[in-house]
Amino acid sequence: MRKLFWVGVLVAVFYGHSYVMFSEPAVMSWLGKQDRLALDGDEKMCDAYASDLTVSMKMQTAEGPMALEGGKPELCDYMKDAQSSLRQMRASVNMNTELLSLERAGFPWLTATVKVRQTSTVQMGRMPPLTEEGDATITLKRTLQGRQIVSIVSSSAVAMAR
Repeated sequence: MRKLFWVGVLVAVFYGHSYVMFSEPAVMSWLGKQDRLALDGDEKMCDAYASDLTVSMKMQTAEGPMALEGGKPELCDYMKDAQSSLRQMRASVNMNTELLSLERAGFPWLTATVKVRQTSTVQMGRMPPLTEEGDATITLKRTLQGRQIVSIVSSSAVAMAR
């Protein structure tokens, strides 16, 4: 009987930990930290991505559509190049991320699907600011080290303020 009690306690703790790990405040805080790492060009920015990451990012620009399809290597290379360009242009970036929905899945909540709307404004010197607005669906999984991003699907539009 005692063993069943302790098994029940362990299951409850694991379940509770999963609930907290995939709660809205915890997920949004963690995603914000990942955005800051990427903007700072921190080497740890790619640690949050699973080795089997899938990425489908589509962006509509004044010059036409752009897309990034692939996995972890493609996304990390893209982010490093973007950070390098922003640094060379001495750009400032302001990001606002709004949570649209969060759905936990798997027993006991081993994954979560997060839908966000993100607005980013990039100011480079005297140029008018660039604004990117878009929606993303991010799938997270629970790991022994915390969480990892396993999928990113996003679409956005970039416009220059007048």
